[in-house]
Amino acid sequence: MPNTEQIRFQTDVCYIESQGILKTPESTLKLNLSEQYILSYLIDNYGNPVTKDELLKVGWPDRIVTEASLFQVIRALRVKLNEKKKGDVIETLPRVGYQIREFTRETINFKEEANLSPFKKIGKKTAIVSAIGLAAVGAGIGWMKYVPSHTPTNYIIEKDRIGSNDITIVTANADDLADLRSKVKELIKGQTKKYGKLVTQNERVYLLKTDEFYSAAWCAVDANDQCIKNTDFSYKIATDEWDKFANIVINNQKVYHETPVIQTEYAREPTAVVYTSYIDKSGIRSKVMHYFMTPTDNKGIFDYSLMSFIKDPDSRNFRALAISASKAYVENRESQFLQTIKIEPEMFHWAYQPSPDYDEKESLALKHTCHFECQSSDKRSYYNYVVYKQPNLLLMLNEFTGFFWNSTSQGDPSISYSDYFSGLVPDEKNKTDK
Repeated sequence: MPNTEQIRFQTDVCYIESQGILKTPESTLKLNLSEQYILSYLIDNYGNPVTKDELLKVGWPDRIVTEASLFQVIRALRVKLNEKKKGDVIETLPRVGYQIREFTRETINFKEEANLSPFKKIGKKTAIVSAIGLAAVGAGIGWMKYVPSHTPTNYIIEKDRIGSNDITIVTANADDLADLRSKVKELIKGQTKKYGKLVTQNERVYLLKTDEFYSAAWCAVDANDQCIKNTDFSYKIATDEWDKFANIVINNQKVYHETPVIQTEYAREPTAVVYTSYIDKSGIRSKVMHYFMTPTDNKGIFDYSLMSFIKDPDSRNFRALAISASKAYVENRESQFLQTIKIEPEMFHWAYQPSPDYDEKESLALKHTCHFECQSSDKRSYYNYVVYKQPNLLLMLNEFTGFFWNSTSQGDPSISYSDYFSGLVPDEKNKTDK
Protein backbone atom coordinates (compact mmCIF):
# COMPACT_ATOMS: atom_id res chain seq x y z
CA MET A 1 0.00 0.00 0.00
CA PRO A 2 1.24 3.53 -0.69
CA ASN A 3 2.34 6.06 1.86
CA THR A 4 -0.38 8.22 3.38
CA GLU A 5 -0.60 11.12 5.81
CA GLN A 6 -1.70 11.16 9.42
CA ILE A 7 -2.26 14.08 11.77
CA ARG A 8 -0.71 13.66 15.23
CA PHE A 9 -2.30 15.74 17.99
CA GLN A 10 -0.73 16.76 21.31
CA THR A 11 -2.62 13.92 23.01
CA ASP A 12 -0.65 11.43 20.87
CA VAL A 13 -3.82 10.41 19.00
CA CYS A 14 -3.39 10.24 15.22
CA TYR A 15 -6.05 11.01 12.62
CA ILE A 16 -5.80 9.26 9.24
CA GLU A 17 -8.14 11.41 7.17
CA SER A 18 -8.14 9.15 4.12
CA GLN A 19 -9.66 6.36 6.20
CA GLY A 20 -11.61 8.43 8.70
CA ILE A 21 -9.99 6.76 11.71
CA LEU A 22 -8.25 7.75 14.92
CA LYS A 23 -5.33 5.62 16.08
CA THR A 24 -3.37 5.13 19.27
CA PRO A 25 -0.78 2.41 19.97
CA GLU A 26 -3.57 0.37 21.60
CA SER A 27 -6.63 0.97 19.45
CA THR A 28 -8.20 2.09 16.17
CA LEU A 29 -11.51 3.97 16.13
CA LYS A 30 -13.68 4.77 13.11
CA LEU A 31 -15.31 8.22 13.19
CA ASN A 32 -18.82 8.75 11.89
CA LEU A 33 -19.25 11.04 8.88
CA SER A 34 -20.19 14.18 10.81
CA GLU A 35 -17.16 13.72 13.08
CA GLN A 36 -14.89 13.25 10.05
CA TYR A 37 -16.27 16.32 8.24
CA ILE A 38 -15.93 18.57 11.28
CA LEU A 39 -12.48 17.39 12.36
CA SER A 40 -11.11 17.65 8.81
CA TYR A 41 -12.56 21.15 8.38
CA LEU A 42 -10.98 22.33 11.64
CA ILE A 43 -7.62 20.93 10.48
CA ASP A 44 -7.93 22.55 7.05
CA ASN A 45 -8.59 25.88 8.77
CA TYR A 46 -5.76 25.63 11.30
CA GLY A 47 -4.93 29.05 12.69
CA ASN A 48 -8.34 30.47 11.84
CA PRO A 49 -11.46 30.50 14.04
CA VAL A 50 -14.34 28.45 12.62
CA THR A 51 -17.91 29.53 13.41
CA LYS A 52 -20.67 27.22 14.59
CA ASP A 53 -22.71 28.01 11.47
CA GLU A 54 -19.82 26.87 9.27
CA LEU A 55 -19.50 23.58 11.17
CA LEU A 56 -23.27 22.96 11.05
CA LYS A 57 -23.15 23.21 7.25
CA VAL A 58 -20.00 21.10 6.97
CA GLY A 59 -21.06 18.39 9.42
CA TRP A 60 -24.55 17.89 7.99
CA PRO A 61 -24.45 18.96 4.33
CA ASP A 62 -27.72 17.23 3.46
CA ARG A 63 -29.94 18.39 6.33
CA ILE A 64 -30.59 21.10 8.88
CA VAL A 65 -29.74 20.36 12.52
CA THR A 66 -29.56 22.40 15.71
CA GLU A 67 -26.49 23.49 17.64
CA ALA A 68 -27.20 20.62 20.06
CA SER A 69 -26.04 18.18 17.36
CA LEU A 70 -22.82 20.14 16.91
CA PHE A 71 -22.17 20.23 20.67
CA GLN A 72 -22.66 16.45 20.79
CA VAL A 73 -20.10 15.88 18.01
CA ILE A 74 -17.55 18.22 19.59
CA ARG A 75 -18.03 16.49 22.93
CA ALA A 76 -17.60 13.06 21.31
CA LEU A 77 -14.44 14.20 19.48
CA ARG A 78 -12.93 15.50 22.73
CA VAL A 79 -13.40 12.04 24.28
CA LYS A 80 -12.06 10.18 21.26
CA LEU A 81 -9.07 12.52 20.98
CA ASN A 82 -8.23 11.74 24.63
CA GLU A 83 -8.43 15.34 25.81
CA LYS A 84 -7.39 15.33 29.46
CA LYS A 85 -8.84 18.78 29.89
CA LYS A 86 -11.23 20.68 27.66
CA GLY A 87 -9.36 22.43 24.86
CA ASP A 88 -6.28 20.21 24.63
CA VAL A 89 -7.09 19.59 20.94
CA ILE A 90 -10.25 21.55 20.12
CA GLU A 91 -10.29 25.03 21.60
CA THR A 92 -13.61 26.72 22.29
CA LEU A 93 -13.70 30.40 21.30
CA PRO A 94 -16.50 32.10 23.28
CA ARG A 95 -19.15 33.76 21.08
CA VAL A 96 -17.19 32.69 17.98
CA GLY A 97 -16.82 28.93 17.53
CA TYR A 98 -13.87 26.54 17.60
CA GLN A 99 -10.24 26.27 16.59
CA ILE A 100 -7.87 23.32 16.34
CA ARG A 101 -4.71 23.30 18.44
CA GLU A 102 -1.20 22.60 17.13
CA PHE A 103 -0.55 19.28 15.40
CA THR A 104 2.10 17.65 13.24
CA ARG A 105 1.76 15.97 9.85
CA GLU A 106 3.43 12.58 9.43
CA THR A 107 3.82 10.12 6.59
CA ILE A 108 3.09 6.47 7.32
CA ASN A 109 3.75 3.36 5.28
CA PHE A 110 0.95 0.81 5.57
CA LYS A 111 3.11 -1.87 3.98
CA GLU A 112 5.64 -1.62 6.79
CA GLU A 113 2.86 -1.63 9.35
CA ALA A 114 1.36 -4.78 7.84
CA ASN A 115 4.71 -6.55 8.24
CA LEU A 116 4.95 -5.87 11.96
CA SER A 117 5.06 -8.92 14.19
CA PRO A 118 1.79 -9.74 16.02
CA PHE A 119 3.37 -8.57 19.30
CA LYS A 120 4.23 -5.15 17.86
CA LYS A 121 0.90 -4.73 16.11
CA ILE A 122 -1.24 -5.28 19.21
CA GLY A 123 0.78 -2.78 21.22
CA LYS A 124 2.50 -2.98 24.58
CA LYS A 125 -0.61 -2.47 26.71
CA THR A 126 -2.61 -5.13 24.89
CA ALA A 127 0.30 -7.56 25.04
CA ILE A 128 0.57 -7.16 28.80
CA VAL A 129 -3.16 -7.78 29.21
CA SER A 130 -2.89 -10.89 27.03
CA ALA A 131 0.02 -12.19 29.08
CA ILE A 132 -1.98 -11.74 32.26
CA GLY A 133 -4.86 -13.62 30.66
CA LEU A 134 -2.60 -16.56 29.71
CA ALA A 135 -1.17 -16.67 33.20
CA ALA A 136 -4.68 -16.83 34.64
CA VAL A 137 -5.59 -19.76 32.39
CA GLY A 138 -2.54 -21.65 33.65
CA ALA A 139 -3.45 -21.07 37.26
CA GLY A 140 -6.47 -23.38 37.51
CA ILE A 141 -9.31 -21.81 39.43
CA GLY A 142 -7.48 -18.48 39.19
CA TRP A 143 -9.17 -17.97 35.81
CA MET A 144 -11.99 -16.22 37.60
CA LYS A 145 -9.99 -13.84 39.80
CA TYR A 146 -8.18 -10.56 39.45
CA VAL A 147 -7.20 -7.75 41.77
CA PRO A 148 -9.65 -4.83 41.79
CA SER A 149 -8.62 -1.21 41.76
CA HIS A 150 -8.45 1.09 44.79
CA THR A 151 -9.95 4.15 43.11
CA PRO A 152 -13.30 4.71 41.36
CA THR A 153 -13.38 4.04 37.63
CA ASN A 154 -13.67 7.07 35.37
CA TYR A 155 -16.32 6.30 32.75
CA ILE A 156 -17.41 7.83 29.46
CA ILE A 157 -21.15 8.50 29.69
CA GLU A 158 -23.33 9.30 26.69
CA LYS A 159 -27.07 9.93 26.78
CA ASP A 160 -29.52 9.94 23.89
CA ARG A 161 -33.26 10.12 23.27
CA ILE A 162 -34.59 7.63 20.72
CA GLY A 163 -38.32 7.95 20.19
CA SER A 164 -39.80 7.92 23.68
CA ASN A 165 -36.85 5.98 25.12
CA ASP A 166 -33.96 7.41 27.12
CA ILE A 167 -30.69 5.59 26.38
CA THR A 168 -27.58 5.89 28.56
CA ILE A 169 -24.31 4.29 27.42
CA VAL A 170 -21.49 3.84 29.92
CA THR A 171 -18.02 2.65 28.87
CA ALA A 172 -14.40 2.93 30.01
CA ASN A 173 -13.00 3.85 26.57
CA ALA A 174 -13.95 5.33 23.21
CA ASP A 175 -13.75 2.01 21.33
CA ASP A 176 -16.41 0.44 23.55
CA LEU A 177 -18.54 3.57 23.20
CA ALA A 178 -18.41 3.28 19.40
CA ASP A 179 -19.25 -0.43 19.61
CA LEU A 180 -22.36 0.14 21.73
CA ARG A 181 -23.49 3.04 19.56
CA SER A 182 -23.33 0.74 16.56
CA LYS A 183 -25.22 -2.00 18.38
CA VAL A 184 -28.00 0.38 19.44
CA LYS A 185 -28.44 1.42 15.78
CA GLU A 186 -28.63 -2.26 14.76
CA LEU A 187 -31.30 -2.95 17.39
CA ILE A 188 -33.41 -0.01 16.22
CA LYS A 189 -32.99 -0.99 12.59
CA GLY A 190 -33.86 -4.64 13.34
CA GLN A 191 -37.01 -3.83 15.30
CA THR A 192 -38.17 -1.24 12.77
CA LYS A 193 -37.66 -3.70 9.92
CA LYS A 194 -39.64 -6.41 11.73
CA TYR A 195 -42.60 -4.33 12.88
CA GLY A 196 -42.49 -1.33 10.57
CA LYS A 197 -41.84 0.93 13.55
CA LEU A 198 -39.99 1.10 16.85
CA VAL A 199 -42.26 -0.81 19.24
CA THR A 200 -40.04 -0.38 22.30
CA GLN A 201 -41.57 2.70 23.88
CA ASN A 202 -41.32 4.67 27.14
CA GLU A 203 -38.30 2.83 28.53
CA ARG A 204 -35.27 3.91 30.49
CA VAL A 205 -32.33 1.89 29.09
CA TYR A 206 -28.73 1.58 30.32
CA LEU A 207 -25.92 -0.20 28.48
CA LEU A 208 -22.35 -1.03 29.53
CA LYS A 209 -19.50 -2.82 27.80
CA THR A 210 -16.41 -4.26 29.49
CA ASP A 211 -13.72 -6.67 28.26
CA GLU A 212 -15.67 -9.59 29.74
CA PHE A 213 -19.33 -8.85 29.10
CA TYR A 214 -22.13 -6.50 28.15
CA SER A 215 -24.56 -5.28 30.78
CA ALA A 216 -28.06 -4.03 29.98
CA ALA A 217 -30.68 -2.67 32.37
CA TRP A 218 -34.05 -1.13 31.69
CA CYS A 219 -37.46 -0.30 33.09
CA ALA A 220 -40.76 0.92 31.66
CA VAL A 221 -41.59 4.46 32.80
CA ASP A 222 -44.91 6.12 33.60
CA ALA A 223 -46.15 9.61 32.75
CA ASN A 224 -43.97 11.01 35.55
CA ASP A 225 -40.86 9.33 34.12
CA GLN A 226 -40.74 6.92 37.09
CA CYS A 227 -39.99 3.21 36.70
CA ILE A 228 -43.17 1.13 36.84
CA LYS A 229 -43.20 -1.56 39.51
CA ASN A 230 -41.72 -4.92 38.46
CA THR A 231 -40.63 -3.74 35.01
CA ASP A 232 -37.00 -3.24 36.05
CA PHE A 233 -34.69 -5.96 34.79
CA SER A 234 -31.05 -6.48 33.89
CA TYR A 235 -29.04 -8.80 31.66
CA LYS A 236 -25.38 -9.79 31.68
CA ILE A 237 -24.30 -10.95 28.22
CA ALA A 238 -21.08 -12.73 27.28
CA THR A 239 -19.21 -10.79 24.60
CA ASP A 240 -19.78 -13.52 22.00
CA GLU A 241 -23.49 -13.93 22.85
CA TRP A 242 -24.75 -10.46 21.95
CA ASP A 243 -26.85 -11.77 19.03
CA LYS A 244 -29.04 -13.75 21.44
CA PHE A 245 -29.73 -10.62 23.44
CA ALA A 246 -30.34 -8.65 20.23
CA ASN A 247 -33.06 -11.13 19.25
CA ILE A 248 -34.81 -10.58 22.58
CA VAL A 249 -34.84 -6.83 22.03
CA ILE A 250 -35.72 -6.91 18.34
CA ASN A 251 -38.61 -9.32 18.98
CA ASN A 252 -39.80 -7.16 21.89
CA GLN A 253 -39.81 -10.12 24.28
CA LYS A 254 -40.47 -8.39 27.59
CA VAL A 255 -39.01 -9.94 30.71
CA TYR A 256 -40.45 -9.29 34.16
CA HIS A 257 -39.65 -10.45 37.63
CA GLU A 258 -40.39 -14.02 38.49
CA THR A 259 -41.19 -15.22 41.99
CA PRO A 260 -38.11 -17.16 43.12
CA VAL A 261 -38.53 -20.30 45.16
CA ILE A 262 -35.71 -20.12 47.69
CA GLN A 263 -35.24 -22.48 50.59
CA THR A 264 -33.03 -21.13 53.36
CA GLU A 265 -32.87 -21.25 57.13
CA TYR A 266 -32.44 -17.47 57.17
CA ALA A 267 -35.87 -16.05 57.93
CA ARG A 268 -34.97 -12.39 57.99
CA GLU A 269 -36.58 -10.28 55.28
CA PRO A 270 -33.91 -8.84 52.92
CA THR A 271 -33.52 -5.09 52.63
CA ALA A 272 -33.42 -5.33 48.85
CA VAL A 273 -33.68 -7.97 46.13
CA VAL A 274 -31.74 -8.07 42.85
CA TYR A 275 -32.88 -10.10 39.83
CA THR A 276 -30.37 -10.75 37.05
CA SER A 277 -30.55 -12.82 33.88
CA TYR A 278 -27.46 -14.20 32.10
CA ILE A 279 -26.78 -15.00 28.47
CA ASP A 280 -23.72 -17.21 28.15
CA LYS A 281 -22.85 -20.86 27.43
CA SER A 282 -22.83 -22.03 31.08
CA GLY A 283 -26.40 -23.22 31.55
CA ILE A 284 -26.92 -20.77 34.43
CA ARG A 285 -29.67 -18.45 33.28
CA SER A 286 -30.58 -16.31 36.26
CA LYS A 287 -29.51 -15.22 39.71
CA VAL A 288 -31.20 -13.62 42.69
CA MET A 289 -29.35 -11.67 45.36
CA HIS A 290 -30.74 -10.73 48.75
CA TYR A 291 -29.11 -7.66 50.25
CA PHE A 292 -29.17 -6.98 53.98
CA MET A 293 -28.17 -3.53 55.13
CA THR A 294 -28.16 -2.14 58.68
CA PRO A 295 -27.09 1.38 59.66
CA THR A 296 -24.20 1.52 62.11
CA ASP A 297 -23.64 4.12 64.81
CA ASN A 298 -21.65 6.20 62.30
CA LYS A 299 -23.54 8.31 59.80
CA GLY A 300 -23.27 7.07 56.23
CA ILE A 301 -21.71 3.71 57.23
CA PHE A 302 -23.64 0.43 56.99
CA ASP A 303 -23.24 -3.26 57.68
CA TYR A 304 -23.71 -4.59 54.17
CA SER A 305 -24.11 -8.27 53.33
CA LEU A 306 -25.67 -10.38 50.62
CA MET A 307 -26.81 -13.90 49.84
CA SER A 308 -26.89 -14.99 46.20
CA PHE A 309 -28.71 -17.86 44.51
CA ILE A 310 -28.67 -19.35 41.00
CA LYS A 311 -31.63 -21.01 39.34
CA ASP A 312 -31.60 -24.75 38.78
CA PRO A 313 -32.18 -25.38 35.05
CA ASP A 314 -34.59 -28.27 35.70
CA SER A 315 -36.79 -26.68 38.37
CA ARG A 316 -37.96 -23.34 39.72
CA ASN A 317 -35.74 -23.71 42.79
CA PHE A 318 -32.74 -21.49 43.37
CA ARG A 319 -29.56 -22.99 44.79
CA ALA A 320 -27.45 -21.08 47.29
CA LEU A 321 -24.37 -19.60 45.63
CA ALA A 322 -22.49 -17.53 48.22
CA ILE A 323 -22.80 -15.22 51.20
CA SER A 324 -20.64 -12.24 52.06
CA ALA A 325 -20.42 -9.44 54.59
CA SER A 326 -18.95 -5.95 54.15
CA LYS A 327 -19.02 -2.39 55.33
CA ALA A 328 -20.54 0.21 52.99
CA TYR A 329 -19.52 3.87 53.09
CA VAL A 330 -21.36 6.66 51.33
CA GLU A 331 -18.45 8.59 49.81
CA ASN A 332 -18.40 12.35 50.21
CA ARG A 333 -16.77 13.10 46.86
CA GLU A 334 -17.63 14.48 43.46
CA SER A 335 -18.91 11.68 41.25
CA GLN A 336 -20.04 11.08 37.69
CA PHE A 337 -23.11 9.44 39.18
CA LEU A 338 -25.65 10.34 41.87
CA GLN A 339 -23.52 8.80 44.61
CA THR A 340 -20.42 6.66 45.09
CA ILE A 341 -20.48 3.87 47.66
CA LYS A 342 -17.25 2.31 48.82
CA ILE A 343 -17.50 -1.35 49.86
CA GLU A 344 -14.92 -2.83 52.23
CA PRO A 345 -15.23 -6.65 52.32
CA GLU A 346 -15.05 -8.50 55.64
CA MET A 347 -16.14 -12.09 54.93
CA PHE A 348 -16.96 -14.38 51.98
CA HIS A 349 -18.20 -17.97 51.93
CA TRP A 350 -19.01 -20.21 48.96
CA ALA A 351 -22.17 -22.35 49.16
CA TYR A 352 -21.99 -23.43 45.52
CA GLN A 353 -21.38 -27.09 44.71
CA PRO A 354 -20.07 -28.16 41.26
CA SER A 355 -22.76 -29.58 39.01
CA PRO A 356 -22.66 -31.45 35.69
CA ASP A 357 -25.48 -29.16 34.57
CA TYR A 358 -23.18 -26.16 34.43
CA ASP A 359 -20.06 -25.20 32.53
CA GLU A 360 -18.44 -23.12 35.27
CA LYS A 361 -15.76 -21.59 33.08
CA GLU A 362 -18.42 -20.07 30.80
CA SER A 363 -20.49 -18.65 33.64
CA LEU A 364 -20.61 -14.89 34.18
CA ALA A 365 -22.59 -15.49 37.37
CA LEU A 366 -19.71 -17.47 38.88
CA LYS A 367 -17.05 -15.12 37.53
CA HIS A 368 -18.81 -12.16 39.08
CA THR A 369 -19.20 -13.92 42.40
CA CYS A 370 -15.51 -14.77 42.31
CA HIS A 371 -14.75 -11.06 42.21
CA PHE A 372 -16.37 -10.74 45.62
CA GLU A 373 -14.31 -13.68 46.91
CA CYS A 374 -11.10 -12.14 45.56
CA GLN A 375 -11.88 -8.76 47.07
CA SER A 376 -12.71 -10.32 50.41
CA SER A 377 -9.62 -12.52 50.59
CA ASP A 378 -7.36 -9.60 49.62
CA LYS A 379 -9.24 -7.16 51.87
CA ARG A 380 -9.50 -4.79 48.94
CA SER A 381 -12.27 -2.25 48.59
CA TYR A 382 -14.42 -1.78 45.50
CA TYR A 383 -17.11 0.67 44.41
CA ASN A 384 -20.80 0.72 43.62
CA TYR A 385 -22.35 3.75 41.94
CA VAL A 386 -25.95 4.95 42.28
CA VAL A 387 -26.99 5.64 38.68
CA TYR A 388 -30.71 6.23 39.18
CA LYS A 389 -33.02 6.29 42.20
CA GLN A 390 -36.64 6.65 43.11
CA PRO A 391 -38.56 5.50 46.21
CA ASN A 392 -37.96 1.77 46.80
CA LEU A 393 -35.80 1.36 43.71
CA LEU A 394 -32.15 2.02 42.85
CA LEU A 395 -30.16 1.30 39.73
CA MET A 396 -26.57 0.66 40.70
CA LEU A 397 -23.39 0.01 38.75
CA ASN A 398 -20.70 -2.26 40.10
CA GLU A 399 -17.33 -1.68 38.44
CA PHE A 400 -16.82 -5.43 37.88
CA THR A 401 -20.32 -6.90 37.45
CA GLY A 402 -22.29 -4.21 35.65
CA PHE A 403 -25.75 -2.75 36.24
CA PHE A 404 -28.20 -4.12 38.77
CA TRP A 405 -31.53 -2.93 40.12
CA ASN A 406 -32.05 -2.92 43.87
CA SER A 407 -35.75 -3.33 44.67
CA THR A 408 -36.72 -2.60 48.26
CA SER A 409 -38.47 -5.52 49.88
CA GLN A 410 -42.20 -4.92 50.01
CA GLY A 411 -42.43 -7.27 52.99
CA ASP A 412 -40.88 -4.67 55.27
CA PRO A 413 -41.92 -1.21 54.07
CA SER A 414 -40.31 0.41 57.10
CA ILE A 415 -36.92 -0.42 55.58
CA SER A 416 -36.32 1.58 52.42
CA TYR A 417 -33.02 0.77 50.76
CA SER A 418 -33.12 3.84 48.54
CA ASP A 419 -33.86 6.09 51.53
CA TYR A 420 -30.58 4.95 53.10
CA PHE A 421 -28.67 6.45 50.18
CA SER A 422 -30.61 9.70 50.04
CA GLY A 423 -28.57 12.75 50.97
CA LEU A 424 -26.19 10.87 53.25
CA VAL A 425 -22.54 11.75 53.67
CA PRO A 426 -20.04 9.80 55.78
CA ASP A 427 -18.82 11.00 59.11
CA GLU A 428 -15.09 11.21 58.31
CA LYS A 429 -14.17 11.67 61.98
CA ASN A 430 -15.52 8.25 62.85
CA LYS A 431 -14.26 6.43 59.75
CA THR A 432 -11.07 4.41 60.13
CA ASP A 433 -8.88 4.17 57.04
CA LYS A 434 -7.70 0.67 56.19
